[in-house]
Amino acid sequence: MSGMLPLRETDPREVGGYGLVGRLGEGGQGVVFLALSSAGTRVAVKVLPATSDSQVRSRFLKEVAAAQRVARFCTAQVLDAGIFERRPFIVSEYVSGPSLVEVVERDGPRSSSAMERIAIATLTALGAVHAVGMVHRDFKPGNVLLGPDGPVVIDFGLAVVPGMTTGLSGQAAVGTPAYMAPEQLAGERVTAAADMWSWAVSMTFAGTGKLPFRGESLTAMAFAILHGEPSVGSLPEPLGSLVRRCLNKDPAVRPSARDALSELVAAGGLPMGPLPPQPVTPATDDEESSPSAAPLEAPGPQRIAGASPKRGRAGDKPEHARGSSGRVRWSRRATALLASVLLIGGAGGLTLILSRHGPLPGRRPAGSHAVSSQELAAEAAARTRAITWILQEVSRAAVVSCDFQVCADLAQRGFLSTKPLGPGSTDPLGSVLVVATAAIRAQFGSRLASVYAPAVIASFGSGKARIEIRELLPSGTTAQALQADLRARKTSDAQLLTNSHITVSATARAQLLSGDIDPRLPMLLAAMAAFYPVRIVDFGGQSPGGGPASLLRSVDLATHVSAAHLAAPAYINWMKSFAGTQQAEYLPASSGLVTLPAGKTVLRIGFDVPSPLSQP
Repeated sequence: MSGMLPLRETDPREVGGYGLVGRLGEGGQGVVFLALSSAGTRVAVKVLPATSDSQVRSRFLKEVAAAQRVARFCTAQVLDAGIFERRPFIVSEYVSGPSLVEVVERDGPRSSSAMERIAIATLTALGAVHAVGMVHRDFKPGNVLLGPDGPVVIDFGLAVVPGMTTGLSGQAAVGTPAYMAPEQLAGERVTAAADMWSWAVSMTFAGTGKLPFRGESLTAMAFAILHGEPSVGSLPEPLGSLVRRCLNKDPAVRPSARDALSELVAAGGLPMGPLPPQPVTPATDDEESSPSAAPLEAPGPQRIAGASPKRGRAGDKPEHARGSSGRVRWSRRATALLASVLLIGGAGGLTLILSRHGPLPGRRPAGSHAVSSQELAAEAAARTRAITWILQEVSRAAVVSCDFQVCADLAQRGFLSTKPLGPGSTDPLGSVLVVATAAIRAQFGSRLASVYAPAVIASFGSGKARIEIRELLPSGTTAQALQADLRARKTSDAQLLTNSHITVSATARAQLLSGDIDPRLPMLLAAMAAFYPVRIVDFGGQSPGGGPASLLRSVDLATHVSAAHLAAPAYINWMKSFAGTQQAEYLPASSGLVTLPAGKTVLRIGFDVPSPLSQP
């Protein structure tokens, strides 16, 4: 019972006739307790969050009934289940042993012989799960326990029950992102083939200590799973080749658990039970075809048929619950950070919401026309330019909406204030900028320019490869309002020309009359002129591609004005200090000396984007 924590004051002392002894772990699905049956058998009791939804409770009981049909070979047998004070609970064998992830993190990658045993045992377990028409949906090293009788797979079946997981079953992808198959991550139909992908990722981790798809953020890792090639290291054969086949992005190509097990046994592996039977029907996560929806003997309102706590079962193996791995600290390094089903952040935070209603933007649906290498190269070039521009020009405080691929690329480069737009996204609201790729333009149609983001800040590429950086405007702002903003800027900038403490070059005069100056610059210059005279040499910093919001965001100022009666070094220091003490909204992003091509040195002060489009 190592690793067990004492019960808290708020914990019950008995659940469904099982006396609770201590806590084994706690995670997103609930709390796992070590308990004793009336016969003194140690069992694991998982108590799930309370629910008053009769449909959720009914489906939970049906799922448990289906799970009880799974063969006991290499799985933690489900013994009992019921409802306790509105909280569903499930009782299973207690397996005394650490999880596979704990062992790898503590002792390093497993040896070749150990890998063979782990691979065969876990395939035997998955084959048993699939044989009754179920899909595990969250197979990972944390759900493989290394007990005294060998590896045991836990936590199968409940991921499909609404309200029983940390995700939103039926509306979003369910599972642990690092181990999820591409189709599962994209919210598409999931079959037993997804478990085989997760199995292959888990075997790679067990044998090498590393994941086959890696990234500096969850978003980057998800992108690698969807589009990258796996790195499985030097796994022993034939396991290595089998793992590579299971990591094929086409689910139809992956071998079944039964076939993979047959290959390992044929190569000399020692079986740990009978070969699982072929599934009667393909296992999927569709509610209509899941065992939950199949005709089953109706369970009682509070208890599923199983080992009664009043009687117990002589000779029952110590039973486990998906929770022995609950002893794993949820705050462990990157693996634990990826153990959440969904990462949902507010405005300004990283948001990963993967809808199950179609492919992600940036991912071509099956059956779409072939794309030439020239088109792909053009798309990649435009995307690279757009991402580079965002990293250089956009404030880190600005939330940027983008398709999945662009958001992943930004995250890899350290820009985390992104809002991925999935096919279920109804609008880009909550962000400041939208990276309008072809996928985003197709998703929102004319509403993108006419309703949400009529202001184009920058543009890269052409044709279908074109990427526009658009700014979301306040609610109710229209394209016609942009023309009013332009007129207001022209009027305001012309007034700057009447200030006797400001002198301008001919170029700067024409720029001010055009109305193309970021409104923050005239405000800063007028404030500076209230203390010392300034001379404007030029405006610059216009975003590429033009557009109604592509404003000049930097100004070059003379480093010496005789009317200021200050030496050049003192005058420069004063201008830099003045610019650096503005309120946050009007604080320049940069200021420094620049030598122009003609050899003249100026002080360049610049703002980042987004820019206000009208005077406050």
